[in-house]
Amino acid sequence: MSENKQGETPVKAKRKSLYYILLSACALVVAAAITLTVVFFPQPGDSDLKDPDPPIDQPGDEDDDDDDDDDEPSGTEIVFALPVSEGTVATGYTFWFNSTLNRYNLHTGVDFKADAGTPVTAAYAGTVESVTQTLLEGGKVVIDHGNGLKTEYASIDVSESLRAGDKVDQGDVLGTVSATADVMGNEYNEGAHLHFEVEENGESIDPVAYLDLSEK
Repeated sequence: MSENKQGETPVKAKRKSLYYILLSACALVVAAAITLTVVFFPQPGDSDLKDPDPPIDQPGDEDDDDDDDDDEPSGTEIVFALPVSEGTVATGYTFWFNSTLNRYNLHTGVDFKADAGTPVTAAYAGTVESVTQTLLEGGKVVIDHGNGLKTEYASIDVSESLRAGDKVDQGDVLGTVSATADVMGNEYNEGAHLHFEVEENGESIDPVAYLDLSEK
């Protein structure tokens, strides 16, 4: 058998060529497989990285929201009862001429004209903040209704049993309208009446905000 210049026989050369052909074919198959993997199984894009799974609510999140709601006002509408059921409105919350003081000033309340001895009742439930007696206002009761809301009842003969700190319900008797001669105050010329005021967060407001005076 003849040999080539490199000393290989024709059979060996043929086998070597076949080996290189198979090796090249395998390389092509591997390259094709890698290409298919890249095409059909892409890597995560930017959108996948920027949009992770939404956070899972931790226990207690809803409870925190409920606590915030608890701090909000209940929204219950407050309507005062008339503090003098048998009286009529003499002067409202307005700028007026005070004949006793002989000057104009803001009348910070509502005067209910009534006979001396007419019962004066709590307009709304609350706690008696103070009970005082002065020459300018006569007997006076202040009731704290909570949340910055207070009512004041002046020019009355306060019930002897009423004390600061007492709890009162709407309609409970606080005293009676004083006789004019008993009140040498800044509204003496107006005759016997209850002077009723409302205070909200430290500011005097028109009692009509909580009173229905349509029948008076």
